[in-house]
Amino acid sequence: SKILVMNKKKHSNRYLLGVLSLAFLFYNCADKPNKTIQKSRILEDLSEMSENYSEIFQLSDPDRPGSWCWFQDERVIMDTNSPNAPILMTGVVTYGDSLSDKRGDVDLYWAQLAPDKKQPIVKKARIELNDQLQMDDHASPSFLIRPDGRYLVNWSKHGNDKFIRTKISKNPHDPTLWNETILSDAPQAGITYTNPIYLSEGNNGKGQIFNGIRSRGFDSNFIYSNDLGENWIYGGQTLNAKDAWPEHPDGGRAYVKYAGDGTSKIHLFATDDHPRVNFSKDRSKPGPYLNSIYHAYIENGKLHKTDGTVIDENLYDENAVPPTEMTVLLKDSTVIDGMAMRRGWVNDIKITPDHQPFGVIQFRANDNQEDHRYFYVRYDGKKWHVNFMAYAGDNFGPTNEGDYTGLASVDASNPDVVFISTSANPITGTPLISSVSGKQQQEIYMGKTKDFGKIWDWVALTKNSDTDNLRPIVPKWDKGKSIVLWMKGNYPKFYVYDTKILGQIIHH
Repeated sequence: SKILVMNKKKHSNRYLLGVLSLAFLFYNCADKPNKTIQKSRILEDLSEMSENYSEIFQLSDPDRPGSWCWFQDERVIMDTNSPNAPILMTGVVTYGDSLSDKRGDVDLYWAQLAPDKKQPIVKKARIELNDQLQMDDHASPSFLIRPDGRYLVNWSKHGNDKFIRTKISKNPHDPTLWNETILSDAPQAGITYTNPIYLSEGNNGKGQIFNGIRSRGFDSNFIYSNDLGENWIYGGQTLNAKDAWPEHPDGGRAYVKYAGDGTSKIHLFATDDHPRVNFSKDRSKPGPYLNSIYHAYIENGKLHKTDGTVIDENLYDENAVPPTEMTVLLKDSTVIDGMAMRRGWVNDIKITPDHQPFGVIQFRANDNQEDHRYFYVRYDGKKWHVNFMAYAGDNFGPTNEGDYTGLASVDASNPDVVFISTSANPITGTPLISSVSGKQQQEIYMGKTKDFGKIWDWVALTKNSDTDNLRPIVPKWDKGKSIVLWMKGNYPKFYVYDTKILGQIIHH
């Protein structure tokens, strides 16, 4: 059988000052919600959390502002099997004005690393994947290291055409030479986001690449490849979000993030819809309900709740279930520390070394777009642990995107480690006002936990910045080693930005 496998800044006195960190456990068929006072702390220096660390480096070219969205993965990969030195790879959509010849270029950046050095980049280069495709960071690429050591990269427009674009490197562990771009219209509909994931037991044990996309019906669909990305086949619809706003372009789309265990399972975090949308209890029309966050997994062509209950017997047919059939991680309007959590969105999902899903989700407190909260969610094989992790601060960017936070990323090789972008003190929620800019700025923090996210140690990687630090990404690497990349600069809109890609290596 087949195996499938987001201007600044307004200072608001609505922030809760001096509130200690809290923890919250919620599982729809297990533990009752619980709130306890915790003793999270802020460390003064990175040396208190790490044995060694590099200087912050810039990966992107100085004259090419670049950005990525966050619903395509992996956006960063580390090739530790490269014979000379580890290879780091990522991609962006490059900004240029209307007269620029770089406007909307899809660019790949790679670097050869000396991980133990203060200046870790030995050499680096940029490769143009697509010339002036679309001035929109939703067209940013995703990456996969194939079993043969060759690299695969996917990208698409923001739903403006039906093509998924694929490039495959000519040689294993070599980022310098690439084959011609493959165009595939497998979904036969507009496509946004790409999420290629290799599963060794797919295609009757011959191996298969699952690729989660948004396509037909503006819903979550998937395509797959049985020849390591040379050809793509439409699989089916993964979820069918009910459309409370049939005449509105925002309606009827679950936001989904995917992570695979490398063998047979694809794990999903999903929302009911875009956080802007509100709906009735049965999601059929506008109403008071907002986004909850859900989990399910795909295996053997079926969709399962966390406990294994099958909720869709055949993902290859024309029918798909709504997200509400999945396991609830955190339900809209759940009251935590006197605040109702509203408009959930997904930040990150990855798989622990022992093959369990975990990640970060976000909610608004009392529907206040200047007070977002991050939650660390992790499955231990028997139950979900859902804990308040940090204050995320206010929103940034487009005025109509009240839920564009700086985002967070977990480390698949070190599940107790997380990197966040926040415009507030992670523990107290106090706005981070930069002494350089005089404004509230998004900064990067590293966090560590020992108890599934109840208590955290935090340290700032950036302080008193002149611009924002946004959308950190942590690729899978080795135990005790983390590398984080992020965007630094101004981001007014997803098609207007002046951001560069920075990074840092941390040994802990």
